[in-house]
Amino acid sequence: MRISGILMALISLFAGTIGWLLRRQEVATIFDPYTGLAERGAPITAVLIVASLIIVALLFGLSFTVPKERTFSSFSSAFGGKVLGTVILAILGLIVLALAGLQLVSLTQTADGLDPFSTVRLLAALLAGLCLVLVAILGPRGTNVAIPATIPVFWLCIWLIVGHIDQAADPVLLGYVYSLFALAALLLALYYIAGYAFRQHHPRRLMFCSSTAIYFTGVTMGDNLPFYMRGTLLALAATVLIYQLTLSKNLTQDGGEDTSYAERNTDIVDEWHEEVDE
Repeated sequence: MRISGILMALISLFAGTIGWLLRRQEVATIFDPYTGLAERGAPITAVLIVASLIIVALLFGLSFTVPKERTFSSFSSAFGGKVLGTVILAILGLIVLALAGLQLVSLTQTADGLDPFSTVRLLAALLAGLCLVLVAILGPRGTNVAIPATIPVFWLCIWLIVGHIDQAADPVLLGYVYSLFALAALLLALYYIAGYAFRQHHPRRLMFCSSTAIYFTGVTMGDNLPFYMRGTLLALAATVLIYQLTLSKNLTQDGGEDTSYAERNTDIVDEWHEEVDE
């Protein structure tokens, strides 16, 4: 499991770098500077699409090499690690919080002001950033982080909905489709990470969604994104990467299997019956 998780992370990072170069070239060459329309049948577009399909298929195939038998009794046993990882995750959560706050302040100072959809999205981002910090700090200590772990998932749902409303009238799907893929994959990765707080363990899905999110985030960095969106996507991609690597390490730690919560209760009941029989 450790080899599979790390291998998938390395592939996604390398592929994301290649995807960034291809996307950057695509954005610079196929979009008309006056109309914004994309050139049809551009070779660079076909190359990026085919490359993305191959990478996603490869990651999907590798995810089946991840054993799914082992479960963890708590969020801390799945994602507990060194203090450095906790500090980095907390800093990444603070970055999400700070970027949302900066955009909120900057939009209030514009002539148009804040629209209702942006207000909801940014307030949710502030709460999600705070929750990412809480999960990073309290999760490894064994505290129940079920509620704060789900808030970032709902925030990304809101972001996707608001993004669809804003871009529904834009006919150039190629201009923003990769950012939608990145957001959707990040949402799923955070969803499966949060699942460990509810004793719902899906390591294969987590590894696939996390690796896919890292790849599409890399591709999206080739777009002409606002500073807020660029920084937030990078912070979230780094967050799911750290959780992926931590889970990979903990699944093979000491070469042993962690016992699930249900299995521990069964063992206790069996021991009690044995004592009664004696």
